Amino acid sequence: MNTEKKSQPNLDSAKVLQLVSAEGILTRVLKGFEPRKPQQSMMCNVIEAYNDNGIALIEAGTGTGKSLAYLLPAILWALEHHQRTLISTHTIALQEQLIYKDIPQLTKALNLDIKAVLVKGMSNYLCLRKFYETEQEKLLMSPEERVEFDQIEAWAETAIEGSKTALPMMPSHSLWDRVRAESDTCTHMKCPHYKRCFFFKARAQAEEAQILVANHHLLFADLSVRAEADNYKGQAILPSYTRIVIDEAHHIEDIATDFFGAKISKLTILRLLGRIASENQNKAAQGKLVPLKEKIQYFFSKSSDPAISSLLSRLTLDLAGLRRDLQHCTAEAFQAMNDFVDRLSYAASSQEELMQGESKLRLLRSHHELPQWQMLVMPKAQLLITSLLRYVQALSSLEGDLLALKHDAFQEQTKNLRQDIVAFTNRLDEQAMLLQKLIILPPQDEKVRWIELKNSKLVSNVSIQDADLDVSKSMVDYLFSKFLTVILCSATLTTNRHFDYIRKRLGITKNQLLQKKITENIYDSPFNYMEQALLAIPTDLPTPQHEDFIKKATEQIWQAVEVSRGSTFVLFTSYSMMQVCHEILAERLKANRYHLFKQGDAERQKLLTQFKITPRSVLFGTDSFWEGIDVAGEALRCVILVKLPFRVPTEPIIQARSEAILARGGDPFTEYTLPAAIVKFKQGFGRLIRHVKDRGCIVCLDTRLLTKKYGQLFIDSLPPCGQSFIPGDQLELQMRNFYRKTHHLVVGNKK
Repeated sequence: MNTEKKSQPNLDSAKVLQLVSAEGILTRVLKGFEPRKPQQSMMCNVIEAYNDNGIALIEAGTGTGKSLAYLLPAILWALEHHQRTLISTHTIALQEQLIYKDIPQLTKALNLDIKAVLVKGMSNYLCLRKFYETEQEKLLMSPEERVEFDQIEAWAETAIEGSKTALPMMPSHSLWDRVRAESDTCTHMKCPHYKRCFFFKARAQAEEAQILVANHHLLFADLSVRAEADNYKGQAILPSYTRIVIDEAHHIEDIATDFFGAKISKLTILRLLGRIASENQNKAAQGKLVPLKEKIQYFFSKSSDPAISSLLSRLTLDLAGLRRDLQHCTAEAFQAMNDFVDRLSYAASSQEELMQGESKLRLLRSHHELPQWQMLVMPKAQLLITSLLRYVQALSSLEGDLLALKHDAFQEQTKNLRQDIVAFTNRLDEQAMLLQKLIILPPQDEKVRWIELKNSKLVSNVSIQDADLDVSKSMVDYLFSKFLTVILCSATLTTNRHFDYIRKRLGITKNQLLQKKITENIYDSPFNYMEQALLAIPTDLPTPQHEDFIKKATEQIWQAVEVSRGSTFVLFTSYSMMQVCHEILAERLKANRYHLFKQGDAERQKLLTQFKITPRSVLFGTDSFWEGIDVAGEALRCVILVKLPFRVPTEPIIQARSEAILARGGDPFTEYTLPAAIVKFKQGFGRLIRHVKDRGCIVCLDTRLLTKKYGQLFIDSLPPCGQSFIPGDQLELQMRNFYRKTHHLVVGNKK
């Protein structure tokens, strides 16, 4: 497969649309399928982008059937032209829907022979070599780790896929780190477990597939590798592909920002050190150097060679001393950064950050000139770099001397151990380079850099990272200009029915993509929102900044929960406000036989499952609950949006991007802050109506929707629906009337 343009027959839109027409095969064969005009129109857009090697931006409302609209052209194109399509999504739920439901149904109905594979990153798979090596260290594990390892062991005996998501439990980060597959520790065909390797089995299946399904993180990891090697035709992390469909595309600027940035943290260095050598709570030695030393002692127990004595001495004394020095330097350097943040009075954290044990400080060039940075942070960082390089040099020298030993059995039985140590050594070397880049050198104008502190009961960490202020050039250079077709779709791509925001942020402009045909289309949801949904705003609430807001908002939440008899999502924009409202309402809800679930009390999917099956349930959630959640039917009758979802203006990357827009004469609020909030608001609104028979109230407690000029832009971006903007004491009756008038939808749904 390649990405070069060539003369080839086009997909015939008329023939493809015939398959999904009223007389088409899907209508006759696929249970529940009904022809939808928006779906057919979107399918034409996708076919056009394939035929013209173009870029298509498509907003398709809930219920449009966008998955089938891009799947059918992608499948037919792959069969006719032998070109692979990668479909990238943000959520695992959508990936699994495509792989286990949509694609099988479609190919069965059309009697098509095509292979589609859900592709996962290498670190998601169990490495059998590491697993069996770790088994030998079982006695050194903590009791909790031994229990976890036994569960993994029982699962591994019969595992087919071998990925972490298939485990019956979620392993700890430290244990999974020791048994997961990794590219730089993999010995490929030299591995004794290669034939059974879960990852290489999965990769072989991916190589045979015409359709790949992956998440956005894996897409950008693959793009990063391709960009570095300038390889767009062969295998990278993923097999080669020529066409890309990006669903849930409103996320990709944030994902790209992560992947094109750089980060270093105290925990990253300490975990790497621990994998090489460490001591557990009982002072027992752990890490890869321990079995290496045992192998040397076993194979050379009778040797009087001074080189062997020297090796054992270096392992026992020299490397241990260097490691302790490195641990000390790591603690000192990151503590210096912690102290630097604490010393700056204007770096005081917001209430939200304090509630979550977080603090961030944006690093400016002026910070590098401060005495505190020059005399406190940089000397400690330089000592850490020196200590890292000294340890790296000692480990590299050790490997050179081990290679010189003339003992075939020793070389054979230690090659995997030594490969792991070499890989970890190289990673430590990379950490030294990152320290130089992020601490010693000042920030670049086109980037934003910040220090982040995290302190919780479980973990304490200090990190420093930087990111591009503008990812649009990278998106053009590494994505849009390199692949023949790119489809971007989502239920929320526009603001006020325009694509200007996402096009500017991602570089999808005529000036940057002169050779590309760019199309944009909006397809509204087929649901009858005027009948099914009521947007309610209590007009007499104070603004969110007012000291009485939380007190009055909780009363309004209580009232809405009572009217809807539970089955309510309450979506917050901050963890701190969620906690306060929870403290105020928890006992009251419990006393009235409501079941309250709160984000953080359990794993996300478990909370959702409990919410769906529990009568009179209420769920409090923040950021991740605003989207990617599908609760159909009477299990969800009310969604309360406590505040408009504006991003925190003091967040370093938000602040820096706003300043950059201002510097070029733009308006950060209208160009960046407002559009991002509208997209998020639409996502929250979209949690409610997921089916033609769903109904419910969306209650927004933020009166800025009515008192600010920009409020109308939020409302205009929503599907036309019933509206009730009245004082809170009158809203209860309006909501009761709405539920009474829409009861026929429930009755019809039960028949």
